[in-house]
Amino acid sequence: MKLDMLEMMLEIQKEIQLKCYPNVQTLPREEQMLINTRAMIHETCEVENELNWKHWKKPVDIDFDHKVKEEIVDQFIFLMNLINISGMDASELYDRTLNKIDVNIQRQQIGY
Repeated sequence: MKLDMLEMMLEIQKEIQLKCYPNVQTLPREEQMLINTRAMIHETCEVENELNWKHWKKPVDIDFDHKVKEEIVDQFIFLMNLINISGMDASELYDRTLNKIDVNIQRQQIGY
């Protein structure tokens, strides 16, 4: 994904939040982050619910192309809110992500 595409999505999401949920913007930063973290957790559970995680039930066909992707997009929307609340832009997110990937690779190389 190009940084300008991500930056555009972050800006659109910020505008939606300001327009649709102006009261949330008045809450302390920590509370805003908690609201969105909890929402993302629940969206993660919704992804899980689309999968055959219940070993005691008969497996069903999984709709990866629609239902699963829709729930993943819901997760991403709340992640964008968290990114915006934190004050990161696409460039900082990119840099921090690449740095973290390097750390994770180093950890694996030393048997972390």
